[in-house]
Amino acid sequence: MSRVLTRRLINFERVMRGKIKPLYCSKMAYLRLEGLKIKDVLISVILHSCPNIRFLILDKSKGFTNIPIIEIARYCPKLLHLSLNSCICLTNRCITEITRSCPKLRHLELGDCSIGNKAVEGIACNCTNLKYLGLEGCEGISKEVMKKLNPKIKIEYPDYSDDEFSDSDLPPLIPDPLRATRSLIFIDRQNELVLTNTFRTDLINAIRVSSELTDSERINLLNRLARDIGQ
Repeated sequence: MSRVLTRRLINFERVMRGKIKPLYCSKMAYLRLEGLKIKDVLISVILHSCPNIRFLILDKSKGFTNIPIIEIARYCPKLLHLSLNSCICLTNRCITEITRSCPKLRHLELGDCSIGNKAVEGIACNCTNLKYLGLEGCEGISKEVMKKLNPKIKIEYPDYSDDEFSDSDLPPLIPDPLRATRSLIFIDRQNELVLTNTFRTDLINAIRVSSELTDSERINLLNRLARDIGQ
């Protein structure tokens, strides 16, 4: 941590632990404490003092146990966005408690965490409003449990080492046109790069059905694609 960031964290901790807290504490809706060394006491004080938190990001933070994480379920019922990537203290019980008590949750990131099938089952049963789920780097999650998730959820899947695993084992998903360029297939034809017909069709369909785009954005993307491929 840089000196500036360390000083800010110390000042923030003093404010949160003070007997009299500023008005903004009770109104705080967004809090990002990424890559920091934080103690259980500070997280607990934050959760007690900020009942209106809707966006909480603790990616790559350390120094705390699973106890204050479980408290998120008790004190953050309005939570919409929770990111706990690379939090080594995370357990199945943490996720189960959170999913039971935070029905409004729409975005959940648990990449590189030590969670298993029970956590995913809790998400599948309780997170009816979930739109995004990040599970990249997670181990110990079976393909059968993944099938229980709502197919409309945008998912970053765990890294399976099973060579027999295929896309057909997963729930059908609508391709995300904003990420589609990651898997473009090109053919070198006289030093020119051209989209294959199969991917071209998939990309057009993805743009047409995407719920993340407005009508004007969808039209602009389709027009640009048509110009690029000469249609």
